[in-house]
Amino acid sequence: MKLLLDEMISPAIARRLRERGFDIQAVKGDRPDLDALPDADIVRRIALERRGIVTNDVADFEPLHRRVLACDEEHYGMLFTHDSTLPRSKAGIPKWVRALETFLVEHPADDALRNRVRILA
Repeated sequence: MKLLLDEMISPAIARRLRERGFDIQAVKGDRPDLDALPDADIVRRIALERRGIVTNDVADFEPLHRRVLACDEEHYGMLFTHDSTLPRSKAGIPKWVRALETFLVEHPADDALRNRVRILA
């Protein structure tokens, strides 16, 4: 599975996971072409790459998930996070890496999250 970390998530997490062999990028640092694009455009563009998104922005992406499906389009997964379980702080980076590594090992197929949402705890 390939993932993109949304702009509010540290690119250090993506770097550490790439060192472990995972195909994961971050908007900040890795994908300047996606920086400041509307969420719907990001989802469309990464769907072409068969890449899911990891985001803390559930309020925007949950309705986007429903809209994509209602329009008979597709995405390659939305993995939602919450600050209460995965704090977005420097001290929280190791926890993020462990949680994402576990998820990626358990869901290796490119389409494991196709048109689905999950919560990463």
